[in-house]
Amino acid sequence: MDMSNGGFWDKVAEILHLKDVPFMGVPDYMFSIEYWLGAIAASALAWQAITGLILLLYYQPSDAYDSTMAIIHNVPFGSILLSSHLYGAYIMILAVYIHGLEVFFRGAYKRPRGAQWVLGVLLFAMTLGAAFVGYSLTGDVLSADAVNVGRGILTALGLSSAIPILFGNGTQLDLFTRLLGWHIIIAAALILFFALHFYLAEQNGFMPDLKESNYRAPALLSRSDSRLKPWWPRNFIFMLAIVLLTWGIILLIPSVLAIPQVLSRVPILLSPYPGPSPTSPEASSVPAYPPWFFLFMYKMADMPFGLAMDTVMGMFIPLIILLLVPALDRSDALHPLDRPWITALFITGLTWVIELSVWSAIQPGVPVKMQWFAITIIPPVVISFGGIYAIRRVWFKVKGELSGSRNRGAGFRLSKGAALSLGYLTSILAIIAIVVSFFLNPIMDGPYVGVMWGTALISFAASLLAYFYVEYIQW
Repeated sequence: MDMSNGGFWDKVAEILHLKDVPFMGVPDYMFSIEYWLGAIAASALAWQAITGLILLLYYQPSDAYDSTMAIIHNVPFGSILLSSHLYGAYIMILAVYIHGLEVFFRGAYKRPRGAQWVLGVLLFAMTLGAAFVGYSLTGDVLSADAVNVGRGILTALGLSSAIPILFGNGTQLDLFTRLLGWHIIIAAALILFFALHFYLAEQNGFMPDLKESNYRAPALLSRSDSRLKPWWPRNFIFMLAIVLLTWGIILLIPSVLAIPQVLSRVPILLSPYPGPSPTSPEASSVPAYPPWFFLFMYKMADMPFGLAMDTVMGMFIPLIILLLVPALDRSDALHPLDRPWITALFITGLTWVIELSVWSAIQPGVPVKMQWFAITIIPPVVISFGGIYAIRRVWFKVKGELSGSRNRGAGFRLSKGAALSLGYLTSILAIIAIVVSFFLNPIMDGPYVGVMWGTALISFAASLLAYFYVEYIQW
C-alpha cells in the first residue's frame, strides 16, 4: 500500500498525528523476535490489565473461592477471562525471563543502559509479587498454602508486624480484601515502572548487532543511520502483529487445556483453573505446589539453614546481585566470553534455578539434608566457571574472524506472492474462527470460544506479518 497516495495508514497517521511521534525506527534486520521480547512482555501486561479490570466486576473478596468458580461456570466468557488472565501472567513471566537472559548475554546492561537494567530487574520482582498475590486470590487449596508460606516467611524474618498489613487481621474477608488491594497496587506500580523503562529503552534505542560495535560498549544506533526508516507505520504494524500474536497464544493455550477431555489429564501445575477448596476432601490429596515460576523458591525453603536464611539465600541475595550487575561489571566488553566471571556466575544461578525447580516439582515440601544441598549447589559452580574459562581460550582464537559488520546469510525467504497468499489465507481463517465462535455458548462452550478467538488473533497476526513483509522489508 503506497502511503504517498493517501493510503489507509496515511489516513490513520493524519487523524492521530502519528507521524509526529518521536519514536525511533530500526533497521530491517531488527524485525526479529530476539529484539522484541520486551514487547511480548508488554503485550501480556496489557492483556493482564484489560482482563483484570473485567474480572474485578465479578470477584467478591467476601466469598473468594465460590466467586472465582462462579466466574468460570456462570459468567459469559468467564472461563476465558479467568484462564487467560492466569496464562497471561505465565506468558509475561516467561517472556521476562527470556528477555532478561537475552539482555544479559548481549551485555545490554552496559552503559548507557544501566538504569534500564535496574528498572527491568525491579519490574521482574514486581511481576513475581503481583503473580504471588494474584494466584492467592482464588481461595483454593494452593492459595491457602501460599498465604501460609507468606506468613511463615514474614515470621521467620522477624517481620510479624507486617502480617496484618499484607494479609489482614485474620478473617477471610480482610485477607482477600487485602490481597486484592495489593494486587491492584502492584499492578499499577508495574505499569508506572514499565512506562519509565520504555522511555529509557526508546531514548537508548535498540542495541545493534554486537559485531557492529566490535563487541564494545556503548553499543548505540545513531539516529542519523541511513538504515533507520520512520517509526510510522513500520514499527507500529510489526508491534501490532506482536500484540495480536501474544494475545492469541494467551487465549489459545489455556482454552485448549480447559477442554473437558484435556483438563482431566492436565497436571495441577499447568491447570488453567483453580484447585479444590481448602475445606473440601480433595484438598488433602493436592501437593503444596506453587506456580512453576516459584518452584525454586519453595525448594529453597526446604533447605537445612532455617526459613529466614533460606529466604535470604533464595530471594534477597539473587535480587541484590541482579540489581548490582551494572556496578559489578563496569568493563566495556559485550561478548559474554570477554566477561567470563560474571557470565559463569549468571549461568551458575540459572542452573540452580532449573535444578531447584525440577526438584521442587518432584518432591514438594520435602526437607533437604546438608549433603544433598552440597551435591546440588557445588557442581554447577565448578562446571560453569571451568567451562566458561575453557571455552574462552577457544574464543580468543576465533574472535578476530568474527569482527566487522553484520553479515547475514540468505536464509529462507518467501516470495512476495507467497507472502500475499499466506496473508489472504490467514485472514480467511481468522474470519471463519470468529464466525464459528458466534454459534457457541459463551458459558457452556467457553474453552471452545477461547480456541476460536485465539486462532483468530494468531491468524490476524500472521496476516499483518505477511503484509509487513511485502510492504516494508527490503532484503
